[in-house]
Formats: sequence, C-alpha cells, structure tokens
Amino acid sequence: MTGRKSKTKKDNLPRLTESHIRDMADPQSFERGRNYYNDGAIIDPVRQGMELRGECSGSRYQPYRVRVRFSDKGIVEASCTCPRGGFCKHIVALLLAYVHEPESFRELTPLEEMLARLSKEELISLISEMIEREPSLLVLVELSASAARGHVDAASCRRQALRVLRHEDPLLIEADLRGMLDMAERMAAKEDWFGAGTVCHALLSVLSSEYEDIQFMDEEGDIAVVAGDCAELLGECLAQGRVDARTRREWLQTLLEAELADIRLGGIDFASGAFDVILEHATEEEWTVLEERIREAMGESNDWKKEMLVRMLVSWREKHGRHEEAGDIVRELGTPEQRMLWLVRDGKPAEAVAIARQHCLDKPGLITRLAGELVEAGAREQAVTLLTELAEGADSHWRYVEWLAEYYLVHGDWEAALKWQRRVFLQNPRVKSFIDLEYISKKLGVWEQVRSEVLHTPEIEKMPHVLLEIALHEGDVTRALELLPRASGWGWRNYKEKVAGAAEKERPEDAIALYKELVEEAIGRRQRGAYREAAGYLCRIKTLCQRTGAQENWEDYFAALRRKYARFPALQEELDGAGL
Repeated sequence: MTGRKSKTKKDNLPRLTESHIRDMADPQSFERGRNYYNDGAIIDPVRQGMELRGECSGSRYQPYRVRVRFSDKGIVEASCTCPRGGFCKHIVALLLAYVHEPESFRELTPLEEMLARLSKEELISLISEMIEREPSLLVLVELSASAARGHVDAASCRRQALRVLRHEDPLLIEADLRGMLDMAERMAAKEDWFGAGTVCHALLSVLSSEYEDIQFMDEEGDIAVVAGDCAELLGECLAQGRVDARTRREWLQTLLEAELADIRLGGIDFASGAFDVILEHATEEEWTVLEERIREAMGESNDWKKEMLVRMLVSWREKHGRHEEAGDIVRELGTPEQRMLWLVRDGKPAEAVAIARQHCLDKPGLITRLAGELVEAGAREQAVTLLTELAEGADSHWRYVEWLAEYYLVHGDWEAALKWQRRVFLQNPRVKSFIDLEYISKKLGVWEQVRSEVLHTPEIEKMPHVLLEIALHEGDVTRALELLPRASGWGWRNYKEKVAGAAEKERPEDAIALYKELVEEAIGRRQRGAYREAAGYLCRIKTLCQRTGAQENWEDYFAALRRKYARFPALQEELDGAGL
C-alpha cells in the first residue's frame, strides 16, 4: 500500500512511514493496528498544528480517543484512552491513516487562533452551548471565574476533583487533574498564593481519601505523581503566602493525611514529599496537633506502618535538635528494629545486639546493617562476634559470610579474608566472587592451589554455566567452547554470543558457526528488533569471513539466507539497512 499526497496545506510534520511505525510498536500491535486501519476504524481524524487526533472504534461501545504529538524530530507523545496503554493498536491505526490517507485529516487552526477571532459575546455564547451539552464543564468555568475574581471556592474544587475521579480512563483522570493543577500554578505565578494553595489543598484532600479506590487503574503511578506535585506546590504556597492560622492548619493536616494514605497503601510514593513539606513549615504549635493524629493512627497499624509513624515523630524532633526526646519516642513506641539501631547510635552496642538476637535473626539484611553501624560506632568486636556466630551456625546466610569476607579484606587480614571469601564463592558461585577470591589468594601466593580446590568441588562441577563464565574471565576460549553445550541449557541465559565474541581472535571458524546459530534463533523470534539483532550478527560473520579470506563462503551463505527468507519483508529491510 502506498501513501497519497495530501491535498491540504503543505505538510510540515516529520516524514512518517510504515517502517517508522513498525519500529515503535510491537509486532502484534502493529498487525492489529493495520487491520483496524484497513477496516476503516479511524473516525473523524484531525490535524491541528503538530498534533494528530482521532477516534478509533474498538471493543467497547464508545470509540477510543487517540492523540499523537510531534516535534521537528519525530513523535514526542502518543496516547490512547484504551486500557492497554503504551503504543497500542489504535495509535498504529491513526498513524497508518495519516501515512496513507493524509487528505482524510481535517486541518484545524490552533485553538488559540480560533478563539482569538471570536468576540466576547460569541465566546460567551459558545461556552454556554458547550455547558448545555456537557454540564460537567460548568465547574471549570466556575473555578476559572472565581480565580479571576481572586477568590477560589474550595468546595467547587473538591466537586470538580471528585467528578474527575469518576472517569473510567486513567489518562483522562490524570489530564483533568493536571488541568486543575495548571490553574493553581498560573495563580502561583501571579503570586496568588492563597488561591493556588486552595486548589492544591482541595485536590490533595480528595486524592488522599479516594486514591485507594482507583489505585488499580493507576498502573504507571501518574495520578500518584499529581498528588506529589500538589504537595510540592502547597509547600511553596506555605513558604511564600501569608495565610491565616486556620488555613495553615488545614493545609498541613491535608499534607499529613496524604502521607498517612501512602503508609496505608504500603509506601508506594503517593504524594511523595508531603511529609518533607510538613517538616519544613510546621511550627511547634501546629506540630502538636499533627502529632495527635499520628499517634491516633498507630492504634490501627502493623509493625511496618508503626515503624513509619514512629519515624515521623522522631524526624520532627531531630529536625529541631531534640535528640533526647527522639530517643524517648523510640524507646516508648519504636519497633525492636528501631530500638536496636537507636541503641547503637546511643552508645549501647551490647543492648542493641541483645535485641537483634531476640527479635531479628530472621532478617539477614537488617543484621548486616546492624553490623555495619556497630563498626561505624567503634564496636567492631561485637559486630564480628555476632556475624561469625551466625555465619558458622546451622542457619548461616550468604550475607553474613560476604560481610565477614569484606570486613577482613578492608582491614587487611588476608588469611581471614581468604577463609570467608572461599565460603562466599562456594555458597554463592559467581564470577565476581571468583575474582575476589583470586585477588586475595594471589596476595597470599596460594592462588593455584585455591583455584584447583574450589573448581573441583562436586558442587561447582555441576554448574557448567559458572565454569564457562570463569573460563571466559580467564581467556580460556577452548575450555569455554567445550563447556558451551552443557551451559546453554542452564536457565534462561544464552552464552553463545559471549563465547562467539571471545572466540573471534583465536577460533574464528567456531565464532562464525556460533553467530550463524544466533542468526537463525533471532529470525525465529519473528520480531523487528530480533531481525535487527540478526543483521548485527551477520555483520560480524561478514567481517570474520573477510579477515580469514573466506569472502566467497560469506557470499554463498548470505545469498542462501536471502533466498530462504525471501518472504520476510521486514527482515529483508533490516538486511538492506545494515549494508550487507
């Protein structure tokens, strides 16, 4: 199918082809989008400046709304109201319509220019008619009018925010919330701090109370980010604006409820930064009221939530230099983990270790964190004793062994470091732990003996993928090629490319054979990206054939490959593009 030249005004969008669209979409979305386009699913397509819009009939009664925005360099934003998200089939259909039938897109003057041509009476009449057709727009007019008068009605803001959250499409929710936030930012730019704060306060309040019900829709977290932006602007309003005491209390309480909502939701970064604003701006009198609410929330909290709430109480006191009070809070209300870490900082390492033994032995990450803090606090002996006992016990964890190896390495005790690093490698065999073992052993002059011992243990000999990676690290290409058949079936990794790359210099024929296998595997995935990957391997094969004087072999192989996949146009395009 070929494109036809538009009969409308001269096209100033970047050149777009089917190939470009294929590259941006996954194969399934592209094929389905092409079917949608061929079936005439695109309704009333419009071009307005550097933007394309249209509706696409889909699986629902209402068509999906599609929008694509361009810059001089290409597509900068593409969205659709369908639930799939990403570069979906409906976006593909709209773009294919533009590639092949640009004349079907109505040309519209930019909105600002159209409205600028209307008189005041005509604008009023137009807005009245729009509200008659869509009554929900009345709240936006109400908000804009009240902002123009210098008085924003909080109740109207709440009603509009609640109405926005009734949308079934998360993209529409985010867009409409952003519209309200944009209005607040315009007020702030005019130094109307009270008006901007009123809008942010209303938005954040509604989101904090309602987000749990719509969280399942917010897969990318975009609505939660809007809440964070509201909190940030509300902080700016508190810093810049001179608002009455009652308004300050209400704004700070709303920021606190946003933070509590995030804790209630499990710490998902809803309204990120809300508590930082409180720390920055709450006076002692205001904090007293906020603390009552935090303590009230503790009664209905599990350990993690309680830990977060205690952290809030402690943070405010430490912010204001009240270390002793902060310690009292931890001792009174803190979780065992918080009490443990606080005791280390308070110069009581033995008490901290006692709590760890009683409450935290099932949390190796926390134990190693404690050990690190003990070392920083000058209690090295307690840290080493605890970790050694745990590492040598029945429930030893690789984190304990790794901590001890690193500790002794940092402190220059090479014999102890070797002992523990050897266990690190045997418990968690990786190239990195092997390299660390090599470094320590060479310092002691015992590398050959240690290497032989660890590589011939029954556990390691059953792990061909580890042996192969070690062979590659040591530059033993022959050994790597021997191990490859056994390692290739180990887990999800494909070691062929690594081994082929290592073999290019010493064993070019073997490298070529491996690259040929990779070519077939990539083509077999039937994806544009995989075809591009195959073309990359073919470039390596061509270079190796030229280097080894086997140019004729390359030409025969490549011609046969072209014939074999002659009915794969996307592959042929990639091969052409690679200059093969």
